[in-house]
This record gives sequence, structure tokens and C-alpha cells, in this order.
Amino acid sequence: MGSPTRRSLLILATLDTKGREALFVKAEAERLGVRGLLMDVGLRPSPYKADIGSSNVCEAAGYSLEDALQRGRAFAIEAMQKGAGETAQALYREDRIHGILGIGGGTGTAIATHVMRMLPFGFPKVMVSTVASRDVRPYVGVKDIVMFHSVADLLGFNSFTRSILSRATCAVCAMMGGHASFVPERPLIALTAYGINSSCAFHVEPLVTERGYELICFHANGCGGMAMEEMVREGLIRGVLDFTLHEFVDDMFGGYCRGIGDERLRVALETSTPIVIVPGGLDNAVFSPSHPMPECLKGRKVHRHDERFCVRMHVPELQALASKIGARIKGCKGPIYVLIPKKGFSGIDREGTEFYKGEAIRASLRS
Repeated sequence: MGSPTRRSLLILATLDTKGREALFVKAEAERLGVRGLLMDVGLRPSPYKADIGSSNVCEAAGYSLEDALQRGRAFAIEAMQKGAGETAQALYREDRIHGILGIGGGTGTAIATHVMRMLPFGFPKVMVSTVASRDVRPYVGVKDIVMFHSVADLLGFNSFTRSILSRATCAVCAMMGGHASFVPERPLIALTAYGINSSCAFHVEPLVTERGYELICFHANGCGGMAMEEMVREGLIRGVLDFTLHEFVDDMFGGYCRGIGDERLRVALETSTPIVIVPGGLDNAVFSPSHPMPECLKGRKVHRHDERFCVRMHVPELQALASKIGARIKGCKGPIYVLIPKKGFSGIDREGTEFYKGEAIRASLRS
């Protein structure tokens, strides 16, 4: 693999099952003037030739392919993910790849998107997958991965799947016309918001821009806050206005914006990025037909937002949330400030409304 003289597309596929499709994508890329670099992430022998073979991929993880297979299929897949990720990162650092396209079913999608999540924001990432119409959060995570639904199974080489693969290749090659990674035009200040307190963002933006910064707002929907913190880790964000911690409430009750696990706010411990925290949105949990309200909350005050509805939190839950948030930011490396609002924690928690709890809520957070 010599140094490229033109832009190169890394193509990931299990060649034992998707060999024809992978070679077709490589030929389509070449037709568009882009060099195709084919990586085999399959576990079985294939008659199709790869630029980076599966044995080499597995060895990058510290195992021979035979040894990994002897330890079981699940272990071998994890080794393939690790080796493919290490290889792709090395190629990126050496400026030898400028985009990535994956082809796969369930296993191929898991391997290829694992690799994509290891590459930086802005680097073109397209995944042609048979499972792209399902819940793709486990595959996408917080990264800018384009999931391209194959519609038909990638089994049997036909004109329909070729047309899908051709369009996906055109898409990623067009994306490769820009920068290989995101570079901010001005220093970025991050802000978290969600529906019933998003008006705050409109007040913040002019204050940020007049000081020479650019505002980037993250939807506190269960992955938005996590995406913000990943960008902080990558060094893309100069400061954080974490004004919406609503994700903590929904994580507690299985609400619409759940999914932060044990990671949210950990960036405060890991970096010296200045952070201002306001516990916006802790006054309510949000539910929907696909995320039903648990029995323990039945009978609470409810605010209808759309098909989703907000349920009033009580003081004991807010005290538990305050303890959890406090524990996560304790010992942080950089400057951090926590501000408690005086007039409510969201647009529906204000004086004169049925949802307003006033001083009782503020007192619970101070404790």
C-alpha cells in the first residue's frame, strides 16, 4: 500500500459474504476518480482479494486469525473490530484515507460502525446496511455516520442492490470533496437545550457571537449531551454551557431522552474545559407511546408537548438527581460553576403555572 496520489476511500466488508458488493463499490469509486482501499473484516476465507486482508486486521489487534477463532466467534469479532479500528486510525493519521464506506448485515454493520466511531467528526462515513431501518443508535453512537438502508438483503448480486451501492458510493465520494475532518472557523462554545427550554439558546447566541465565539447547540435527547462531550474530548469545543441536564431525569425513569448511562458529565473530570452547569429540565420526565410512563409516576401533573408529554418531578427525585450530578462533577480538572435558576427550570416551570414548584425545587437542589 504505497502513498496515495489522490483521495482514497476505505471500504470495509466481510469478503466471504459481501465480496462481489465490495469489489463493485471499489470499481464505482475508481470510476469517480477515487482510489478504493478494500479491507476484509470477514472471519472465513474468501476468493476475493483485499488490499488489507483479514489476517492482517486481526494481527493489528494482537492475535492471529486462527487463535481468535479458536476462542469463539464473539471473541474473533471483537478482535476484528479492534484491529480494523487500529488500522483505520493509522491510515487516517498518515493521510492515506479520506472517507470510509461499510457494507454489511448485522455483524458487518457492527464491525464497520465500530471503526467509524473511532474516526473524527467531519471524516466522511457511510454505512450501507440491511439493519439501517431499525434502531441504529448502537451503531451510530454520537458520531456523524450516514446509515444507508440497503432495502434488500445483500445476498445475491442484482441490479437493485447495485444501484443502492452505486448511490452510496457517489454520496461518500462527494462528501470526500471537503475537508477530511472538521475544523472550527471560530472557537466553539457548546450549549445544551431541549424543546421546552430551547428559548434560552436564542438569548445565549448573541452574547457568545459578539465575543468572537460560535455557538453550537446540542439537543439533550439522550445522545446530544454525549455527542457534545465527545467533541470536547476531541478538542473541538472551547467552553461548555450545560444548561439542560434533562437527560438525567429520563435516564432515571426510562423516558424519551434516556441513554446516558454512567458517562454523562464525565468530561468535566477528564479535561480542563470551562463548564457552566444549570440544572435545566430536571423538573420533568418526558414519555411517549414508544417510551411509556412507569406506574410509579401515574397520577402526577402532566404537560402535553406533542405526542410526548412531560411529567412533574417531586422533591425526593430531585434530591437524588442532585446527588448524582454532584458526585459526577466532584474532582473536576477545570473551572466549573453551578447556577440554580430562580424562576423555574423549564418553560413550563414558571410562576403562575400549574407545573410550578418554586422554592421547594431550588431548595432540594441546594441540599
